[in-house]
Amino acid sequence: MYESFGALVDQAAKTVTFRVFFPDNALDPTQYQRGGVPNINEMKVIGDFQNQIEGNNWDIGTAPVMEKTQYQNKGWAYSYTTTQLADNFYQYKFFVTFENGTARYVSDPCTKYGGSDDKENSAFVVGGPLIAGVQPIARLLPPRDLVLYEMMIDDFTAEYRGQRAPIDAIRDKLDYLQNLGINGIEFMPWTAWPGGDFSWGYNPFQFFSVAYRYVHDQNDATNKLYHLKELIDELHSRNLDIVLDGVFEDVNAGSQPNRGFPYVWFYQTPSDSPYVGSQGQYFANFDYRNGCTEEFIRDVCLYWIDTWKVDGIRFDYARGYLRHGDRSFGVAKVIGDLVAHASANRRNMSFTLEDLPDNRYGAIDDTNQTDATGCWFDPFMWKTFQYASSDQLDHELLRILNCNLDFATDKSPVIYVENHDHSTLVRNAGGRDRWYKAQVPAISLLTSPGIVLIHNGQEFGEDYFIPESNGARVLPRPLRWTAHSDDSRGRNLYGLYQTLIRLRDAHPSLRSPNFFPATNQNGYGVFPDIGLVVYHRYGPTDDGSFERFIIVLDYSDIDRVVDVPFSINGVWQELLNGGLVTVQNFVLPHTLINSNWGKIYFNKT
Repeated sequence: MYESFGALVDQAAKTVTFRVFFPDNALDPTQYQRGGVPNINEMKVIGDFQNQIEGNNWDIGTAPVMEKTQYQNKGWAYSYTTTQLADNFYQYKFFVTFENGTARYVSDPCTKYGGSDDKENSAFVVGGPLIAGVQPIARLLPPRDLVLYEMMIDDFTAEYRGQRAPIDAIRDKLDYLQNLGINGIEFMPWTAWPGGDFSWGYNPFQFFSVAYRYVHDQNDATNKLYHLKELIDELHSRNLDIVLDGVFEDVNAGSQPNRGFPYVWFYQTPSDSPYVGSQGQYFANFDYRNGCTEEFIRDVCLYWIDTWKVDGIRFDYARGYLRHGDRSFGVAKVIGDLVAHASANRRNMSFTLEDLPDNRYGAIDDTNQTDATGCWFDPFMWKTFQYASSDQLDHELLRILNCNLDFATDKSPVIYVENHDHSTLVRNAGGRDRWYKAQVPAISLLTSPGIVLIHNGQEFGEDYFIPESNGARVLPRPLRWTAHSDDSRGRNLYGLYQTLIRLRDAHPSLRSPNFFPATNQNGYGVFPDIGLVVYHRYGPTDDGSFERFIIVLDYSDIDRVVDVPFSINGVWQELLNGGLVTVQNFVLPHTLINSNWGKIYFNKT
């Protein structure tokens, strides 16, 4: 429902209809338990379009009054339709007068465009290239087959985009990404946040809108979202999945009228808003006890799924709106609705939780109790940081690598060795002079079960420190393409990731949950005294044959000579270093494993 509100442009007639919805539990008791009506006496729409409808731009006195009507027995809609407008990019706000005589400016909660400056305006486009007909991907991969590239849009394009829109500049690097081998991109939040300053996107307030700084092009006022259409169409033409990072636990409510989430400031008494509950100085939690909130967030997701054809959604900090075992509440209800919607024609969509209760394994139970396809698996990263910085292994590594353990069928962990929230892996290992400490983590990542996530720049050893304090860590980290991606260290790491991704793509057993051993036995397992780990991956292929992999990794700075156990005798191919070995008596004796490196033995029968 909510996607049909906002500023709706009839491109043929060149008119705009502004529509805003307010729930009313006197009409529909399911809309909210806590909250109330906004107590609006009059609502006007003002903006820089007014001089074309017999008024003056941004003038309250000549601003048109919106008409109030009942909507679908759920609440009330305010609406107004303009006469014909010239082609351009326009900004607007609502001017709301309340029953107690107070008044304030409020943005549009369903705008499809954000404004150009810190006034937090809403916007629309008349004319320009048509956005309709975004192309879906031809074939959605099962989630566990994904190798995703976590993209920070601003940082990814900062060095080379010039004055172009960042969304448009991404297209320059699609050949690079495809050569790397990834089959999907997970975009950090592109939904609009207040103001025009740098942000990671985790402070949204306009959920149907792309951040202005991502789509603004100084050369064309009307292009805007067409950049996004072109990007999505090209990604899908290359068979690359698109996963959108969604922030639906809290919202930037703003600290004053005219700022922040509009459904706070549309209410005469902001605490009466049924959409948000507890409110701090800037942020407010969405109130999922109320049906209007769940419906709003569901419709945001459906807008990006149906109109923009995204292939998956990551739910940031899902633990904040999850009741354990209750599928009728919060994120569980939203995902359940989305899965039901997608089941007819969008099979294999991914809906993943970021649920970090203790940096260990509690998120698995939460995932199994919902319709989510998986969750972020933080232990993989934290242990990798530990090993990269200290060379000290412990037996928990076996549980980390066997990361699909305890997940229900058709659910998978999302595994990574770094992400946007923390300093890079190379920084944790001691800097780019110790880039080689990133090699074994790369091998372990691409040979373990789960959905693989590669943070942008990780593939060539980008080196950035981030303070762990929440208030200080949102910093620009522009990828240093010129300095890092084509030096020897960058080339070596990129080549390793490229090789490993291609191996994973070619061999279904590396994407399966099959992993041995659960504990040390028969020469397999973790051996902390020498910094070595040995594990077995296996499974059937589509042609009826059977694959086997023996992976041996040396996390230490010392070459090791060891006896390597094998599951069957015969000829095995070594895929990282090349060559063939013949195994007898289920062991390959006196085998050299180079420091900070490994071997991947392969057999197919």
